[in-house]
Amino acid sequence: MKHTLMPFLICPECRQTLMLSTFKEQNHKSCEVIEGLLTCQSCTAAYPIIEGIPLFNSNSFCLHAEFVRKYADKIQQSAQLIDKATIFSKIHGQTQERFGHEWMNYPGPMAEDRKIFLEETQIPQSDWAGKTVLDAGCGMGRYTRIAHDLGAHVIAMDLSHALIRLQEAAFNSDRMHLIQGNLLSIPLKEESLDTAYSIGVIHHTPSAKEAARQLAKTVKPGGHLSFWVYGTAGSFKHFQTNPLRKDRTGLKKIILLAWFIVGIRQFISDFLRVVTIRISHKCLYLLCYPLALLGKIPFIKYLTFSVHPLWRVRLQENFDWLSPPYQSHHTKEEIIQWIQEEGFDLLKILPHGFVPKPGVLGKKMSIRPSDIKK
Repeated sequence: MKHTLMPFLICPECRQTLMLSTFKEQNHKSCEVIEGLLTCQSCTAAYPIIEGIPLFNSNSFCLHAEFVRKYADKIQQSAQLIDKATIFSKIHGQTQERFGHEWMNYPGPMAEDRKIFLEETQIPQSDWAGKTVLDAGCGMGRYTRIAHDLGAHVIAMDLSHALIRLQEAAFNSDRMHLIQGNLLSIPLKEESLDTAYSIGVIHHTPSAKEAARQLAKTVKPGGHLSFWVYGTAGSFKHFQTNPLRKDRTGLKKIILLAWFIVGIRQFISDFLRVVTIRISHKCLYLLCYPLALLGKIPFIKYLTFSVHPLWRVRLQENFDWLSPPYQSHHTKEEIIQWIQEEGFDLLKILPHGFVPKPGVLGKKMSIRPSDIKK
C-alpha cells in the first residue's frame, strides 16, 4: 500500500479517520507498506495490511491467522471482532470464496478488453488521463489495467483475494492502488473521486441499489458514475424501448419473441440456481463444462449464460452466472431512478444485444434534488 492512498481512506464502519502503523515497508517506485495496520481513531476498528493490500473485510483477521500470530502484541482481538467476522462470513463469505475461485482461473488480459471497457463505461478514451477513479469489483483487474493504461490513477477494489493478480502491476506503478473491501461499505471518503465505475458487479451484492448509492457517494460534484447490471424481461412496454447495439437493431422485428425468450431464459436460470448456489464451487465448476460446449451451438447458445467465442471464457462466465449467492435483475427504468435520486444527471444509457444489460453513465450535480426540496 502506498502512502498516497491514505488521504482517500476512511473507516468503513464509522466513516472517521484512520491511523497507519507500519510493520514492514519496501522502497521501489514509491514507498510501499507491505505489512501494517490501519486503526480507526473513533471506533477503534482495525484493518490489516497484508502483502501490500489493505483488507477491510470483517473476516480478514480470521483468514490470516499467521499475520495475527506474528503481530499479536499490536492487534487487539475481542469477542466483538469475532462476532463481526462471523456475521460478515454468513452474508458475504460464499460470494468472496466463489468469485475468488473464478477470477483466479479467468484468462489473463485479452485484446478485447479495451474495446469492452470503453463501450461499457461509456466514457471516451480521452477522458481518463489524470483522473482518480474507482474500479468497484475489479476481480483480477482486467479493466483496472485498461483505466491505468489510459492514464488514470486507479483504486481497484474487490471482495475477493483475486486482487493478488494485480500486485505486480500495482507495485510497479505509482498510479495503481489495491483495496479488499465490500461495496456496501466502501472505505473511501465521500466526494473524493472523479469517476466510479462498476462493470457487471453490483447485482452480486445483497442490494444492488444500496451498492449504487455507496458508489455515488464517492464521486465529486461534476464527476461521473458508470455501471451496468443484469437485465430482466420486465414489462413488454419497457422492454421494447431498450436501446440496442447497432449490430442488433434487427431484433426490433422480433421484439415480442425476444422478450418471451429472455423471460424463459431467466426462468431457467432461477430454477438452476436453486441448486447451483447450494453445491460446492468445485463441483459446480465441472458442471459448467457442458454449458460452455452448448454455448457454441446456434440458437441454443442463447439459453446458456455465455456466447463468448473462447471456450475458456464461456466456462468462467457460466460459472459466474450460476455460482454467486446473490444475483438480482433490473430494468433501465430502475437504475436511472437510482442515480437520479443520488443527484446525477443521466448522460447515456448502455445499448445491448439480445439479453438486456441495462447500464448508465451519470454526471453528479452540485446540489441533489432532495436537498433543494429541504
